[in-house]
Amino acid sequence: MKRISWGLCICLVFLGAPSLLWAQLDLQYQQRGDRHEGVKPKPVSGYDIELISVLADYQDSVETEGFPKRVTLRFYLEGQDKVNLTIRELDYRAYYWLDKVQPAKPWEQGFQNKFTWPADPVLRQLHPKLTLYDIGVLVRLNSETSSTVEHVAPAVLYHTNPPDSIDGYRFTMKTGDDARLRATIIEQDTGQKMDVQKFRRKRAGRPFTIQWDAKTAPQGAYLLKVTGFSLSTNDSINKEVNFYHQPSLEP
Repeated sequence: MKRISWGLCICLVFLGAPSLLWAQLDLQYQQRGDRHEGVKPKPVSGYDIELISVLADYQDSVETEGFPKRVTLRFYLEGQDKVNLTIRELDYRAYYWLDKVQPAKPWEQGFQNKFTWPADPVLRQLHPKLTLYDIGVLVRLNSETSSTVEHVAPAVLYHTNPPDSIDGYRFTMKTGDDARLRATIIEQDTGQKMDVQKFRRKRAGRPFTIQWDAKTAPQGAYLLKVTGFSLSTNDSINKEVNFYHQPSLEP
């Protein structure tokens, strides 16, 4: 009787293996129509500081359990810039990655730049499960790779309702070593310092977010300047993130 039970179990395992393997392969990073999306091996990072995401400080309410059925992002372009769009987890757990987006129409000046994609077949199937704001967006302008001086378009991420206006931003980064940092927001036209934040210790490889309340900031070009040093080597750390603050989604 025991032999029959063990044999039955083994048969069930083998019968179930193909469907399990197929599910895993289906989640792998691959082309999915207008984008490449899926589970991608963790990239090797050699940066002293890496920019992961720049988002408007807004969260759409999620009324149902589980991941929303679809995700939308919007961003403002001041001019005719070349766009390189990457969507990824803020902190690696499931190794989700989306890039190589082919928009329905060319990106253009203004806030009408929008990309919507379904949460199936990837986001709703991931383990461990993610929430909408476990992912970040980086809209890099006129460059495909990281550099000391970045030019980005902050994105608005939501599933149903966009914000009435943009009142703040969230810049997510991580350092290669434990580091002491200083973050300064500067209005580029006037050189005025709008905000200064100091961080005594940021842990290596752990994402952290710099939040800026922009409720009283006028529309225009701004610079986030991050300076500091590695606590282990004393090497300097420098990062400049140039972005345009457009508070109205209907300018």
